[in-house]
Amino acid sequence: MTVICEECGKIYHVDPGKIESLRNKNVKVRCGECNHVTNLSNLIDTTSASTDSPTREFIPDPGEASQPGSVGTATPQQPASDIPEEPKAAPSSRKITGSGRRKGLIGLRGKMFLLFFLIPIILIAVSGGFTQWQLQLLVDEITDESTQLVAEAGEEFLLEKARDVALQSEIYLRANPELEREDFAFDPVFSRIAVQAVGETGYTTLIQEPEAGRDWTIWAHPNPNVIGVDDMDGVRASIGPHFDPFWELLTSAEGGNEVTGQYHWLDPDGVVREKFMAVTPIEIEGSPFIIMATSNIEEFEQRTEGLRSDAEEMAMQTFYVNISIFIAAIVIIGLCIIIYGYRLTRKIQYLTDVADRISVGDMEAEIDIRSRDEIGSLADAISRMQDSLRFSIERLRRRRR
Repeated sequence: MTVICEECGKIYHVDPGKIESLRNKNVKVRCGECNHVTNLSNLIDTTSASTDSPTREFIPDPGEASQPGSVGTATPQQPASDIPEEPKAAPSSRKITGSGRRKGLIGLRGKMFLLFFLIPIILIAVSGGFTQWQLQLLVDEITDESTQLVAEAGEEFLLEKARDVALQSEIYLRANPELEREDFAFDPVFSRIAVQAVGETGYTTLIQEPEAGRDWTIWAHPNPNVIGVDDMDGVRASIGPHFDPFWELLTSAEGGNEVTGQYHWLDPDGVVREKFMAVTPIEIEGSPFIIMATSNIEEFEQRTEGLRSDAEEMAMQTFYVNISIFIAAIVIIGLCIIIYGYRLTRKIQYLTDVADRISVGDMEAEIDIRSRDEIGSLADAISRMQDSLRFSIERLRRRRR
């Protein structure tokens, strides 16, 4: 509530709650500017009786007054009788607090944190995560494709090796038609032709297709203990559940067919390893012999394992770099928002306090803002408004006198 001394026009601002508590009490106040005495209880009755006009009529009391003073500080303004009545403002749908300030759920700092920190950080995290995920997919796809290409190249290499050995064996057998199959492993020249090394772990072997009374029989092999053996049941027992793929590949070669594929085999060290197989016939009419070339798959995949390891390491390094950039972005953006947001809101709060002081009549409130941005422009506007109000009040005081 605003109390205006009708004698000198000095303005005092009184808490409406305090005014209500003084109702029906004989309270007198003295103007600190001209010592004019006002009966505040009469002022309360007058105020409650008139609500259409912002001006008030004050009834002076010539008797003893209470201690002079004021509930606010202001410079003299135009007396109430000289201030024209203002039209009533249209009702507003906005909620105003008791102090006259609108309050929201999120302040300026909270909005800055949400718009310039939280949302960008979420977008950076999503973008970085998606990029890392795409990179990992690319690494997996490249290494898988490389492994597949190496496997195909390995099978082709074994098939070519089997064809070479078969051609050499064919030439030697044609040149030595008297050589019996039981003597294949004991002929030093033919044994070196039929059994050749393939890489570090592979070899070639000569096998006879099944005939009357005999199963698949090995006639040339690096292990002399298996020469002449046609015990497929023993092979089945040794490699157990992995026998069927091996048997399917081997039987597919029956009848002079070329076959390539993969199977599992129990090596002499007791470890079952995955192997490549390539089978091709010896091109002699009526010959039941085939050449099989075999080698461990891991020997070929070692070439791609290095590539996979390097790609995985590069992906992890990229991940660590992305994490470092993400953390640095959080720190830098956070510090910028904290420092700039604090300075911005401090200036706004300062201007708000100055505006509040001007609203209660303190025309001497100092505005000390040196910013060259919109905040500085706002400070200049408030300063010009303060000067304009001060000049208007002085002009009205002179007219009053």
